Amino acid sequence: MEEKDQSTVNNLKDSAEDRLLIESALDGDKQAYGRLVMKHQKRLFRFLFLMLRQKDATEDIMQEAFVKGYLALSTFETGKPFYPWVATIARNLALNYIKKDAREIPAGGFEDYIEALPDSAASAIDTLIISENKKKLAEAVMLLAEPYRVVFVLRMFEKLSYNEIAKKLSISPGTVDSRLYRARQKLVEMLKDYL
Repeated sequence: MEEKDQSTVNNLKDSAEDRLLIESALDGDKQAYGRLVMKHQKRLFRFLFLMLRQKDATEDIMQEAFVKGYLALSTFETGKPFYPWVATIARNLALNYIKKDAREIPAGGFEDYIEALPDSAASAIDTLIISENKKKLAEAVMLLAEPYRVVFVLRMFEKLSYNEIAKKLSISPGTVDSRLYRARQKLVEMLKDYL
């Protein structure tokens, strides 16, 4: 229970800090927006890279999302958190990229770009095991075919509902369900030695 309360306190603190930076940016302080970018770029990169599997495209789309966010900052609802807003911009750009460039991008080499998320593990060994498991999961997700990978990332990492995913991808919720089911089956098959 304490851990959940601490997480809520941290989220409120982050949102308040983001609001102050946004207000400063709206008042013309470009460095304030730069601090917002620095604060959220790593998380946004991870999300986009899992969808796109290509470093250059990920960096381009991330940069474009932050630029579009800056240009649309006056439309931002200050009572809401910043990251989901900018992530929505990035997700839409990534989905447009995927639709335009529907080729399969070879997996590999992402170990240099995706770092393990911080954990509060009890020991260095626990941290190593958790980090290795995250790496294996990321590798497996990267190997999924695009339709399954995109649905899996949107559902599991961005926590979108089936209806939201269906709307974003212009497919039915039933198709979302079947793709998510197939993605999970393939992941279990790929990770059976680690489960």
